[in-house]
Amino acid sequence: MIESLFKQRSTLDRLQSGPLAQYLPSVADALHQEQYPPETIRRYVRVADGLGRWLSKHGLTLAETDETILTRYRSRTGRRKKGQLRAAGRGVAKVLALLRRQHGVGESALESAPVADTEGDPLVAAFNAHLQHVAGLMPGTRSQYLRHATLFLKAVFSTARFDVTKVTPQAITDFVRGQAAKLKPSSCAAPATSMRVFLRFLITYHGLPVGVVGAVPTIRQWKLASLPRHLSAEDVDRALATCDEQSPVGRRDRAILLLLVRLALRAGEVGRIRLSDVDWREGEVRIHSPKSARERKLPLPCDVGQALAEYVQNGRPRNAQPFLFLRTRAPFSPITGPSTVSCIAKRHLKLAGISIRGLSAHSFRHTAATRMVRRGVGFKQVADVLGHRLLETTNIYAKLDEDSLHRVALPWPGGQA
Repeated sequence: MIESLFKQRSTLDRLQSGPLAQYLPSVADALHQEQYPPETIRRYVRVADGLGRWLSKHGLTLAETDETILTRYRSRTGRRKKGQLRAAGRGVAKVLALLRRQHGVGESALESAPVADTEGDPLVAAFNAHLQHVAGLMPGTRSQYLRHATLFLKAVFSTARFDVTKVTPQAITDFVRGQAAKLKPSSCAAPATSMRVFLRFLITYHGLPVGVVGAVPTIRQWKLASLPRHLSAEDVDRALATCDEQSPVGRRDRAILLLLVRLALRAGEVGRIRLSDVDWREGEVRIHSPKSARERKLPLPCDVGQALAEYVQNGRPRNAQPFLFLRTRAPFSPITGPSTVSCIAKRHLKLAGISIRGLSAHSFRHTAATRMVRRGVGFKQVADVLGHRLLETTNIYAKLDEDSLHRVALPWPGGQA
């Protein structure tokens, strides 16, 4: 495999004489199995060779390579102006993962990377297990709660042992106010929500007094104060028209945009759809909530079903991945993150000449909900489609039903100005 990738004799001699020469063929073969193109495989082989030479120069071996050594290696390779690692530093994690998987090289050292020796770490781990197995929350929601719990424990205990008696109302209030002050108005309630969840966990499992939850300050926010940013029918058509239906990327992006605007899905819900979730015979799709373990089934409109079928048959890479939407370059990893789906939506809005300031994939969801409300669909049905657990969450769309608001609006007491 190495001989077919590098034609120059001098390059081959250098690679075959390096400290990691015995591992380079298996690295190249593994990358070829994952359908990486030859130019990418060559870059990874060079990264592996460069790492081996650096370790040898410093009297180190792969077996003792841990995160500290990798950090030293990356820092020595330098960075570009925009913060991107140079070629020698990129891809190290992938190379080491391949070596561990195939040869077990460096496995023990990397798995025993230093972990903070504090009482806060097992407590946070137990909190994470509670959120996952008892509350049934998804990773995205858990990560927010865990981040604030970790920050609180660090602020109160630093490196000292956890002591529930030191979780005082004053410490809770100071922490929440300090965190909220760093956030914009739309996000400043997040620390308070996270702390209430964490304190209830401490009450249940660690004997914290029940009344302490009342120390979490209420973050003042006006409910329904803002309007959902939605798109006009013309904007949606223009965005869809930017998808090149003759290319795999265009077929994939069109299917994603249609799911967002026809089924009012969240970006995270689009990314979590699996091939097995689509019932082609019944014309339904199973939706997995990114916030909890709840699921719901929605009917597939004809245009959405046709776009999905076109993508699966003529655009999706031939891959064993269970997820529906994949990247178009090797190793064809799934598009499971909401940020990637949102970037796709923003790209097509920008291509359509629509200002993307304040817009994202969620704008397509708002558009679908607004259309349903304006067509007279009941709020319970809208909430079921959106996956809202509480009708209060759906009430914000009532402000966009202008015809109904005109009918119920009372005349101004003072008459015309």
